[in-house]
Amino acid sequence: MKIVVIIPTYNEKDNTPRMIEALARVFSDIKPHKMHLLYIDGNSPDGTADVIRKYQKKYDWLHVIVETKKEGLGKAYAKGMAYAMQELRADWLLEFDGDFQHPPESISELVKYTTSYDYILGSRYIKGGSIPKEWSLERKLLSVLGNLVARVLLILPNIHDVTGGFKLSRVKGFMDQFDFDKLLSKSFAYKIHLLYYMVQKGARVIEIPFIFGNRTSGESKIIKNELFETLRVIFLLQQRIVKFGVTGFIGYLVNAIFLQLLSSSGELLAWLVSTELAIISNFTINNLWTFRSEKISGVGKLLFKFLQFNLTSSGGLIIQSVLGFVVVTYLNVPRQLALPIIIGFIVLPYNYFMYTKVIWKEKAPNQK
Repeated sequence: MKIVVIIPTYNEKDNTPRMIEALARVFSDIKPHKMHLLYIDGNSPDGTADVIRKYQKKYDWLHVIVETKKEGLGKAYAKGMAYAMQELRADWLLEFDGDFQHPPESISELVKYTTSYDYILGSRYIKGGSIPKEWSLERKLLSVLGNLVARVLLILPNIHDVTGGFKLSRVKGFMDQFDFDKLLSKSFAYKIHLLYYMVQKGARVIEIPFIFGNRTSGESKIIKNELFETLRVIFLLQQRIVKFGVTGFIGYLVNAIFLQLLSSSGELLAWLVSTELAIISNFTINNLWTFRSEKISGVGKLLFKFLQFNLTSSGGLIIQSVLGFVVVTYLNVPRQLALPIIIGFIVLPYNYFMYTKVIWKEKAPNQK
């Protein structure tokens, strides 16, 4: 199994020799895996790339790519990952810092879990992990708050360190299917996109604690607008949920209006008909807007998917109609109060799951 450690670097001339030697010691203890180190240098004016080239004469597992210009951390990782998969035939990709904030000795801990997991995260925010005590209060708040916001908005309750950059990713079935041309950030927030992608792909995830270190030399490249970049990427990732919510609200209005108009026809019939009209509204808007990238076209396929949509929505139809009938008839709950509660807490979560997994299931990039 070949594991490629990828380190984007810029003006790291002082750290680079010590890092290469430290990783050489770590690599010698990780067997039987083939360990490689790939530097992506942002055309550093301090001669970092020249230092790496000197060490290439000593280590045949050392590689370097020099960018024509520095384009950002996310862009550097995208280039490195593509090169590692295509040229080095990597089985695993390890994101790593070149300034000793990620301890080299922790690499072997992550590698231990490659037989059972697809995505192995070094975590600062679980028991045994930590961020530097020497950090300023502002930086601590930015780190903790940025991670918390990302975790909540992306709905990732089981992952404690969402914004970390020490990660080991399986290539086959995961990273080899990611379209790097669509990476949402050239900066620090690239990691949010990749993590979200891996989770959505169904990767088996585990977090391993590690102590995040202080830089040993040079200046930190952390920028103050990292939190805003993170929020931008999260919004782009969650656009579909926002659209789904808007579509659901329109469906709610359709349901509510016809429920009132048909109330004289009998309670059960009113709920059944108004709910089916809402389903038709939801299918049309979702196909044209929410899931536009997986848009269903062609009369035959549209008819089949509409029937399938009705079938998968039958769970929501039954839940909404029966539960609505019960709470209105026997509990005397006003129908306009019962409707949003039933939809919001039961029907919408069920529908989103069925829509994304059955009706508008996203295809891998290599599928036609």
